This record gives sequence, C-alpha cells and structure tokens, in this order.
Amino acid sequence: MFDANILPELQAAIFQVRSEVVAAIEGEIGTYTFPGGVTTDPAIAVLGLGSEVTVYPPLGTTVAGGLEVVFVTLNSIRIEQRLDGIVQNVVTQILLKQYDTTKSTIPALFKLLSVLNIIGDPIRTLSDPFVSNIEVCQVQILHSFYTGGS
Repeated sequence: MFDANILPELQAAIFQVRSEVVAAIEGEIGTYTFPGGVTTDPAIAVLGLGSEVTVYPPLGTTVAGGLEVVFVTLNSIRIEQRLDGIVQNVVTQILLKQYDTTKSTIPALFKLLSVLNIIGDPIRTLSDPFVSNIEVCQVQILHSFYTGGS
C-alpha cells in the first residue's frame, strides 16, 4: 500500500508559487482594508484545497491600491495511472482582480507569464460600469505529484 496524501506537497507547491507571483508583481498588489479599518495585509488570498481557511479575506474587506491576487486550488484531482504508481494532477487558478479602474491586469499578466508555466489560455473579463464589475484575469497552473507503489 502507498500513501496518496499529497496535501503537504501541494501546500508547499502553492507557497512556492505564491512567492514567485509576489516577487514578479509586488509593486502592483493592493492592500486589504479589513472591517474595522485595519489596513496591513497585501491583497493576496489562498483558498481551496490545501488552504487552512474557509473565508478569506473576511466579509466586508475592501482592496485599495491595485490588484488583488487570489489563488484557488480546485478540489478535483485528475489521476493518471502508471505501471508502478499514479500521478495526481491538481489545478490552481490564479485570479488577478484589478480594483484600480485606471489600470489593467495586462502588465501583471505579462509578468506572470514570464515566471509561471500556465495551462490553457488566460481569460480576461473587462470591467463594465453597467454591471458594476471589475477587470479580472485568470490563469491556471498544474501541480503534478507522483506516488509510487511499494
């Protein structure tokens, strides 16, 4: 029997990707203003499979000064069989949410494309004042973990 728990490896991989993203677009990331007016954290959220939080940032939080970066790791794991084990593939979506209506997600996207191996094409949704939305750009990355039999 083998241990197919990839959670510790996944958390380490997401932490590494988060560090790479922050280094690439650091000057463009906004800050969270939490309910009660506290403004300290950069606007970065890590959610989904492997995260230890259920709702972050807390409801009522706003973003000032630019981008919010949201990592959402999907809870669907694609499994590929190998002769002596399996490969588990997990997708993380990275959302760039631009709260500054005078700016675009494109400069940050180009910086991310230079440091990440994305899967598929990025998807960009433009802001529209008639539906009161912000510009959002989404990319996806793949984490693959091999588990061998014994």
